[in-house]
Amino acid sequence: MAAVLIDAADASEARGAVRSATPKRMRKLHWYEALGGQRLTWLGLLTRAVSIVVVRYDGQPARTERRRRRCIERLVWELEQRDVRALVLESRSRVRDASDVSMLESLRDRGIGNGIRHEHVRGSDEPLLALADIACGAHSRGLLESRPQDALVLVQ
Repeated sequence: MAAVLIDAADASEARGAVRSATPKRMRKLHWYEALGGQRLTWLGLLTRAVSIVVVRYDGQPARTERRRRRCIERLVWELEQRDVRALVLESRSRVRDASDVSMLESLRDRGIGNGIRHEHVRGSDEPLLALADIACGAHSRGLLESRPQDALVLVQ
């Protein structure tokens, strides 16, 4: 799971860059549907990021949703440390989105993420969500450049 932090003043230009890079055959830019050369080109889109936070589950085998909850918990904490006030998650379905919301409310009950507003948006409606997909894909392939302002966090 990843968050790509974009300065609000640069968001519109970054959206345009993602839209321009999205092949016509794709509804949205998606790392795993891309050709190798496209992936390398898309890495350039990440230079617009103020910071990139990748959270990877590295614990005992667990169900997908449990791994996701563990990653969301740490991601929200990491974003809070960076004074992020808005989190946009890619919508997966009503049921799964509701599960995310429940998790976020549970975190707030524990004092984590109280200042972060969140929403779910379809990937095809918010091009910037593709940047997190690129960051995850690039990390898994060892292509994500390490910068001082970025973070890779492993959770159990």
